[in-house]
Amino acid sequence: MIYYLLLPVLLLLLVIVQITILDLFSLGWIGMEISLIVVIYAGFHLDALRGGILSLILGFFLDCLTSAIFGLYMFLYILIFYLSMIVEGKVYAGKPVLIASFTGLCTLLEGLVIVLLYRFVFGADILYAILKIFIPQAVVVGILSPLILGLFQRFEVFLHAEDRRPARRI
Repeated sequence: MIYYLLLPVLLLLLVIVQITILDLFSLGWIGMEISLIVVIYAGFHLDALRGGILSLILGFFLDCLTSAIFGLYMFLYILIFYLSMIVEGKVYAGKPVLIASFTGLCTLLEGLVIVLLYRFVFGADILYAILKIFIPQAVVVGILSPLILGLFQRFEVFLHAEDRRPARRI
């Protein structure tokens, strides 16, 4: 029960840390999308309902804090979550090279959708952002994703810890 009450607070803290502190380390040049890695992890390890809600809440917080088009990140994160659920069912997702390449492709997909929506909604031509921002961001997030997913798998044990010893007689 405490897990479901703490989850939105932890996701909001993740988004705030991603926006503020991680932007300071990258000097505002390349944003590190830790939230995207969380969505991919949810697609690999959670069921459709829990992972979908996690992706929706994470996208909502990003929309509220950073997006010019409301609902953009909610749509993108739900799309990436279900795409990663499909990929997890078809291939072995334990290999670091596969995880890194899939995360990089998801980052590029996110960037392409953002560029296209800005073009069609605002009429802004930000096609140059793909080469200057989204490709380096995909490389950085792709390199970091196997490490972060490994950390998430280690901490997952704490959420599902049970005492499996048989009951003793009194």
